[in-house]
Amino acid sequence: MAGTGVREVARRAVHAEITSAAEFLFREQGYDATTVDQIAERVGMSQRTFFRHVGTKEDLVLAEFDRQSERMVADLQSRPAGEDPWTSLRHAFEVVVGQREDPTVRERAKLMMSIVETSGTLRAAYFDRMDLVQRQLVDVLLGRAHNTESRVIMRALVGAAFAALHAVSENCDLDDGPDTFAADLDQVLARLAPAVV
Repeated sequence: MAGTGVREVARRAVHAEITSAAEFLFREQGYDATTVDQIAERVGMSQRTFFRHVGTKEDLVLAEFDRQSERMVADLQSRPAGEDPWTSLRHAFEVVVGQREDPTVRERAKLMMSIVETSGTLRAAYFDRMDLVQRQLVDVLLGRAHNTESRVIMRALVGAAFAALHAVSENCDLDDGPDTFAADLDQVLARLAPAVV
C-alpha cells in the first residue's frame, strides 16, 4: 500500500517536471515549434517515457481543462436533484472560480489558453473537449428525476451558461482573484437568467 502512494507521488512529480519544461519551451519558441523530443530531452527522458507519462503534447496542454471538466461533471452530479439547472451549473463552475485563488495557477491557465488560441490543431481539440463536457453536463441534468425539459432546451441552457463563463473569463484581468471573478460571473448569469430559465 505504501508503495502505491510513493509511486503516485513520484508519477506526479515527473508529470510536474514535464509540464514545467514544456511550458518553458512553449514560452520560448511557441507550441507548434516545440517537439516532444525537445521536451523529453529537457527533462532527461526518452520520447517513449514522455508518452507513457503524458500522452501527447496536446494532452499536456489540455490536461487542466480535462481535470476541470471532470470536476464540473462530478460537482453537478452532487447537486440536489430539485435544484434548478441554472443554479446547479453555477455551482459546477466553482472549479473555474477556485482556479483563480493561486497566482501560479492563473498564470499557467493564461499561458495554456494563449497556446490554444494560437494553434489551430489545439483550438479544435479544445472545442471538441468543451463540446464533450457540455454534453456530459446535459446528460446529468436530463437524468434528474424532476427534469421536464427536452435535450435541445437543456443543450441550449448549458451552452448559454458556458458562453457566460467564457465571456467573464475573457474579460477578467489575470490579477482578479476569485471573489471578483465570482461576482462578475454571478452578475452575468443573473442578467441572463430571466431569458434562459
